[in-house]
Amino acid sequence: MSRTFSPEDEETLRQLHRDSVSRNDIARQMGWSVGTITNHARRLGLDFDRSATRAAVEARQVDLKEQRQQAQQRLMDFFNRQLNRAQGQYRLTGFDHVGQFVAQLVPEPPAKETKDLTTAAMQALNGALKLAQVDAESDTDKAKAALGSLGNALSAIYGGADDYREPGTD
Repeated sequence: MSRTFSPEDEETLRQLHRDSVSRNDIARQMGWSVGTITNHARRLGLDFDRSATRAAVEARQVDLKEQRQQAQQRLMDFFNRQLNRAQGQYRLTGFDHVGQFVAQLVPEPPAKETKDLTTAAMQALNGALKLAQVDAESDTDKAKAALGSLGNALSAIYGGADDYREPGTD
């Protein structure tokens, strides 16, 4: 049997809203889903203050961006170390025919080691570029949103493009 949102539920919702109870807490107290409470609150003209949540999300986004930038720097440092190793002197070690340990410096690593070092460097570079792309897309989205808001504000002020006239051109 399905329940319906009764006039008593509406009054309880209004009262809890007046008492500044959060939307999630109202849903829990009343035994309804958050979506149901949101829909009925909207229908009743009730609005929930989301500024604290918005501020927490924005702070978290700043923290995550900082972590991505630190990871990006570490990946670039690793990339440079691997590339330097692939292009620099290399110590070969092993045992000679009588079992004696030998080490020899060669001008650059053998082909297999060069390939492995270069592969590791390129993987680090790809990771750093992907992290940079995440932040670039985020910044682009913010710029688009800001321009959209500006456009909406200008439309509201001037009542649309047809009514707009440059100041002083009456």
